[in-house]
Amino acid sequence: MKLLVLGATGPTGQLVISEALDRGHEVIALARSPEKVTAKSDKLQVKSGDILSRQDLAAHMSGCDAVLSGVGGKSGTFNPCDVYSTSVRAIVEAMRDAGVTRFVTVTAWGTKDDPQLPFVWRWILKPTFLRHIMSDMSAMEDYIENQAKDLNYTVVRPPKLTKLPSQGGEVQVSEGQCVPGAGSEISRQDLARFMLDCLTTGDYDRKMIAVTGPKTKTG
Repeated sequence: MKLLVLGATGPTGQLVISEALDRGHEVIALARSPEKVTAKSDKLQVKSGDILSRQDLAAHMSGCDAVLSGVGGKSGTFNPCDVYSTSVRAIVEAMRDAGVTRFVTVTAWGTKDDPQLPFVWRWILKPTFLRHIMSDMSAMEDYIENQAKDLNYTVVRPPKLTKLPSQGGEVQVSEGQCVPGAGSEISRQDLARFMLDCLTTGDYDRKMIAVTGPKTKTG
């Protein structure tokens, strides 16, 4: 496939690019600072562009089979965040302009209230350190669900992201705000693997799903 990767210089975006290239896909990486994209391949094109510009996005989406976004904002108790809710509008409009319908993007556990969320996540992290970023992620999800019904989207909600390498195994998935009874962290590499897997199955079409790392082997 030919893929457009957004948030290409971020830690998740970089791994999505590497995983896509390892699988033989053609990749266009869009970044404000193209020099920060470290991957090298004959199948990789690194382009300068603005994720808030419908025109920039549409120009690079032409001929692509899917758009994968690892766009991320900074969390913090006092830091406002609107990168998710503003960028998604430009992305969706550009996809329509370019005739691309498949979209995979990332938010997080707990964008909406859910009694199954772990105590620390629900009552400490979300109301304090993650308050602004979670609110903006929630607004992005609402926009996709209500205003992008014509797209085949998958919104992937991970918990804490780690730098650990993938240990293999199947990522655990639940249709909701978390994966009940499972660990609350996943490696960015496993997240990238899963995002690419979503392109080759219909199981997660037009869904918002929570993920966490593969079950650990015992014994």
